[in-house]
Amino acid sequence: MTILTVEKELRYLKGLFFFFGFLIMSWLPRFPEVKANLGLTNGEFGSLISTSVVGSLIALLIVGQLVHNYGAQLVMRIAAFSLVASLILLASTHSPVIFVISNIIQAAGISAFHISINAQGFSYQDRTKRHVVTLLSGVWSSGALATAIVSGLFVDRISLATHIIILSLVMLLVLLFLISAIGTNLVQPNQDANTAYSIRDIFKDFQIDRMVSGALFCALFLEICVGDWAAIFVKEDIGIKSGLHTLPYILFTFTIIIGRLTAHRLFTKFSMENLVKVASLTSGLSFFIGIMATLFIGADHKILSLTVLSICFAIAGLGSSFLAPSVMTAANARSSSPSSVVIGQIGVVNIIAVFFMRLIIAWTAQAFSLSIALLTPALLLLMVPFFLKIFKRA
Repeated sequence: MTILTVEKELRYLKGLFFFFGFLIMSWLPRFPEVKANLGLTNGEFGSLISTSVVGSLIALLIVGQLVHNYGAQLVMRIAAFSLVASLILLASTHSPVIFVISNIIQAAGISAFHISINAQGFSYQDRTKRHVVTLLSGVWSSGALATAIVSGLFVDRISLATHIIILSLVMLLVLLFLISAIGTNLVQPNQDANTAYSIRDIFKDFQIDRMVSGALFCALFLEICVGDWAAIFVKEDIGIKSGLHTLPYILFTFTIIIGRLTAHRLFTKFSMENLVKVASLTSGLSFFIGIMATLFIGADHKILSLTVLSICFAIAGLGSSFLAPSVMTAANARSSSPSSVVIGQIGVVNIIAVFFMRLIIAWTAQAFSLSIALLTPALLLLMVPFFLKIFKRA
């Protein structure tokens, strides 16, 4: 059996993060088509999207323990098949009922794969003493950016269903190959009976770190909101009908990548507390200004609105790029539990908060406007400095 070098293992791990992002974000730039397939309003569509909380909660509660007890390889393989099957249904169906069921399965698969590969990232970081978690998040975002560009090019050229079916099947083969290639270097099943987790332990040992959960929610919601609504906002509120409606999302994701791939260099020169403070304020203000600018410029000057919004989204992406990975690093440093369990427990609290906030965004957009609704994630980013003390041990 071939033993992987640390460099080769890191390349395979980067591949898992990249293609994971490429797969699960492939349909987001084509959300307007998905919404049209279902024949729903903004409020109804946002509510259906929010049902993902059910699948996420189930996975976040149990997958950390499953990875610890049975290893990452088994969980990753099951999650990969679930992701592909549900994504194909999401892109093909015209039935809200089928959409909801597929959305729940999709969310569970995403959370399961997320916990597995991030636990593997922390394992690699602990073994090699190399700061790679933020870097791997950047690689994931690279996959999200690449798929956004592809999706933008396919709009009005290739049907949504054809695009997603072909892409999903190819990505399944790639992910299964990378999982097998890492092999025994993946997090192995726990062999110590004294540290095994049972179903009862899920609730008995469940811990809520309020400061970490609050920081993660405020830092991460902008990225979620941009993924959910950016394409719809540009297409419907600004009136950009061509593939250019994905430009602000692409620039936002591109600068997130730049930030995550280079942030580790800043950590050697500045404290994480100061970096997080400056970055969150810059990002929140930029996003707020971008949304407000489109209101003042108006629909008569579409290109100017798109230009200003794209610049502000790019700055917001750069500022928010390393916030969530930094919070996860702080959470791991503050807890004595296995990293897979820490990721799952924090995710449970975060996904519940995101569920309610997604509903607020959707129905604020329905009652007032999407422009007004999108000011919320900017305000949340401005609250991140209130949680800075969690970074003292990171």
